[in-house]
Amino acid sequence: MLKLGVMKSASLWAGVSLIMMAGALLPELSWAQDVAAAQNTAVAQEAPSFFGLLFSKGGLVTWVIALLSAVGLPVAGVKIYQFYQMDIYRPQQLDTALADYRAGKIDGLAKRLDAYAHPAAPLIGYALTQAHGRTMSATILREELGRRAQYLIRHLSKNIWVLELIAASAPLFGLLGTVLGMIVAFQGVGQGSSGADTALLASGIWEALLTTAFGLGVALPFSILAAVFNNAVDDVRDTVEDALTEILVRSDSQAKA
Repeated sequence: MLKLGVMKSASLWAGVSLIMMAGALLPELSWAQDVAAAQNTAVAQEAPSFFGLLFSKGGLVTWVIALLSAVGLPVAGVKIYQFYQMDIYRPQQLDTALADYRAGKIDGLAKRLDAYAHPAAPLIGYALTQAHGRTMSATILREELGRRAQYLIRHLSKNIWVLELIAASAPLFGLLGTVLGMIVAFQGVGQGSSGADTALLASGIWEALLTTAFGLGVALPFSILAAVFNNAVDDVRDTVEDALTEILVRSDSQAKA
């Protein structure tokens, strides 16, 4: 019985000691957790953004792509404003005028066309005046209308080539930066004394891929804008060709009748 009591007392004191030790360690554990959380927060705050990494790791190629973007943005803005002011995407007035011409309502139609903002309207109005007024021969009129139509299309297509050039060259510059970065990464791994370092190689590869991502990100919107602008110019060209051909054919038919 005495031994049993001694063992119970020893167990009781051991449990009390463990509780006291746990109570003493709790503040230290809490303090360690606070320190770790503060360190993680500091690391997260100090982590650079994507563009910070891009311009610090991408090198000269990144600045070349950024320069291309800086050149293309004002060009795209000017073309958007120009096409919006010309009502290229809203040709309802021009379509109504052409429908009136096909219906034989020619009186005052040339003046209406001259007042429209659509770039094809003044040229079609000029064709109406010259074709039905008989101020020049049919051959000379065709040459003059062809010259004016070509000038109109060149004017609308002005500077679209800049957007096409950026859309084509930005991914190539990005790929060039990636290739150069991977060359440096593999060179560093090859010169290491302990063989291939996987972490070093992975770090070099993802840093090199930043320029490709940047180049593709710049090229995509400019490619879309160039396609939209070229499609608008093609619509104007088709409208002008169709309208001028119809006016000349009707004029020739009336002259022969």
